[in-house]
Amino acid sequence: MMGLVRLHWTGAFRYDYPDYADLAAPPAPAEDDAVSTPPTNTPEAAARKQFGRKIDEAFEEASKLAGSSLPPAEFYEKFLNVTLSKIDAPAGVVWLRTPQGFLQMATQVNLDQVGLDARRGGRQCHNEILRQVFQSQPSRPVLVEPQGRLAGVTAEAGAVPAANLTDYYALFAPIVNADKSALGLLEVFQQKDHDPRLYQTFLQYAVQMAGYASQYHQFANVRQASGLEKVLTQIEGFAKLIHSTLNPTEVAYHVANEGRRLIECDRLCVGVRHGKKVTVEAVSGADVVEKASTHVRRMRALFDAVLKFGDKLVYRGTKDEGLPPDLSHALDDYLSESQPKLLVVAPIRDEREKNEKKPARSVMLLESFNPPEQVEPLIAKMDVVGKHAAGALYNAAEMKRVPFGFIWRPIMKVQEGLGGKHRFYWALGITALVLLAAAMVLIPYPLKMEAKGEFLPRQTVNTFAPTDGEVRGILVQPGQKVGPHTPVVRLFSPTLQEKYVTSQTEAMQAESLMRLYNDRLTQPNLPVAEAEAFRREYAKNDAVATSKRELLDQMRVMYNLTGRPGEFEARTPGFDPGIPRSSDEWRILSGDVRADLLKRTVRPNEPLLRIGNVTGPWRVELKLPQRAIGHVARALATPGLHKTDKDGQRYLDVDVLLTNKPDSSYPGRLYEEDMAREAIPNKSDHNETESVVPTYVRVNLDDLPPEKKIPRELFVAGIEVHTRVRCGNHALGYSLFHGVWEWFYENVVFFF
Repeated sequence: MMGLVRLHWTGAFRYDYPDYADLAAPPAPAEDDAVSTPPTNTPEAAARKQFGRKIDEAFEEASKLAGSSLPPAEFYEKFLNVTLSKIDAPAGVVWLRTPQGFLQMATQVNLDQVGLDARRGGRQCHNEILRQVFQSQPSRPVLVEPQGRLAGVTAEAGAVPAANLTDYYALFAPIVNADKSALGLLEVFQQKDHDPRLYQTFLQYAVQMAGYASQYHQFANVRQASGLEKVLTQIEGFAKLIHSTLNPTEVAYHVANEGRRLIECDRLCVGVRHGKKVTVEAVSGADVVEKASTHVRRMRALFDAVLKFGDKLVYRGTKDEGLPPDLSHALDDYLSESQPKLLVVAPIRDEREKNEKKPARSVMLLESFNPPEQVEPLIAKMDVVGKHAAGALYNAAEMKRVPFGFIWRPIMKVQEGLGGKHRFYWALGITALVLLAAAMVLIPYPLKMEAKGEFLPRQTVNTFAPTDGEVRGILVQPGQKVGPHTPVVRLFSPTLQEKYVTSQTEAMQAESLMRLYNDRLTQPNLPVAEAEAFRREYAKNDAVATSKRELLDQMRVMYNLTGRPGEFEARTPGFDPGIPRSSDEWRILSGDVRADLLKRTVRPNEPLLRIGNVTGPWRVELKLPQRAIGHVARALATPGLHKTDKDGQRYLDVDVLLTNKPDSSYPGRLYEEDMAREAIPNKSDHNETESVVPTYVRVNLDDLPPEKKIPRELFVAGIEVHTRVRCGNHALGYSLFHGVWEWFYENVVFFF
């Protein structure tokens, strides 16, 4: 409790004591008191005169000290020495109020020699005087005689009395702020062998000296405000500078170089954690960080250890033995390279780093080789610099993590050059529109017309019923090999049955009559006239039977009749005799049609089954929409938009995509001779009202390389095929949006 007095402070007090600026000397006596004035040649008068000169000198020195820029500790040390030396006081103390409300000793001279502890309770009684004098309202200077109590104060029962239990006079003068609020006390201990009338002069002197101390604080506040404004200006410029770029190295160099000036240290280094390891980004005063040097490598190891430790490391010449082993070894290794008297390594954590378990993103290292005695202000400045640098370093580190930084950084430079984000967006939009328009007009791009079709063998035939009939059975399976005139469908026709039975009955009746007439002709003694009549009837019935038998034979051949009346067959055709064939070339291409054909009456013009030569060439039967006909025909007729083969035939390239292999496309050719000249309804698509033009696309041509040909295992008849017919190069805009232009022309331009 030597330097701290608890005051139980509850608020600021106002001290309205009179102005003691005129108390450098005792007041002059009135004319009616001239009789009591001591003679001027007495020892007391000489002492008073001597003290008056010294007091004037003290005021002059105190005035100079009050206007100086000395730190508080040095000021009060010199101030107290001047105060005591000019009046030959043996001891004194300057007490200042702390923010917590206590009186704390700022400086003292010979306090241990006045005997505060010589008597029991002496220090407690002295502290009570300090408390009451400091808290008195209004604040007044106080003089307490040796072994005396504080006048005008009544001690409560059981409380410590406010008493001076020393053999010295105790003089107390308040030190106040500009608003008269209590700031501290000046306490002077004076010997008791002086003229009693001098002690009031000593008290007035102490009050005046306390006034100079108050003046020092006023000047200091002004200087502090001016310095604070300057510091704030510097910090504002520092913050603008470090946030002017998003390059981690540039930000780190700004923090290191400008931060060193603000902190006033010898060296400041900055590290940034990218991933799990820290990179030493900048060292103040160094243009380049040699990352392979021993010094930098050990600094990086120290950074990693401090970030893992998670707290600030302060080294003041002696190492803390309680450090973790990794951090202790890293510190020893670094100190073997650099020998600062003050080393501070502080993690810098931005407020956006929510995960406290994860190391901070940045770290700073402060080194001072000749630090001041009080290093706390230096560390406090480092904390301020670190708080401002945390956001800038975090932004730069996050920006470095953004992919394709080599694209975004030039864009940011352009934005800065244009003068802001809005101007950049306008310029970007206008530039994009101009470039897009130029690209739509100047860049050639193939015009592709989409169409759907089927993949089928080039040699295909359909089977038809010879006549109207009801389907009674399907005699083949899908994919089955067939030959010419192979029965594939069995049918029944009541009309054909009736016709066949009638003809057969008539033939049988005629043959029966022929046998009857033949028997009559063999009778003996047959009259000639009767025999001639029988011969005529026989010839007549023979002609009828012959014609009916011929009709039946024709019906068997024409309708492929079976043994049952009215039952006939649909058979495969005889194929093209000019095409070589074998029994395994032709197969049933249709799928399972039993559900569609059984018990259904079909006509001779309705195809029943499709048969194709699967070992021969294949092609795509394309249904070209009528909107694409004009583009295809124009491309085939315009030089430069189509191609020609070795025989001089014109064709267009076609991209073919099979639905059974949708990840590969194959080339095909649409020849002019393979395109029909008549549009027909698209009967296979009930949702499509637009007419189509049948067209064939050739694939697997002989002049194509093998890798461009469709594999044989993908040859499945009837699968859906998506195609794009290339109608030559046009402007990119027209190739992509020709449908929009055609709709606009048809519905808007043509309307007017």
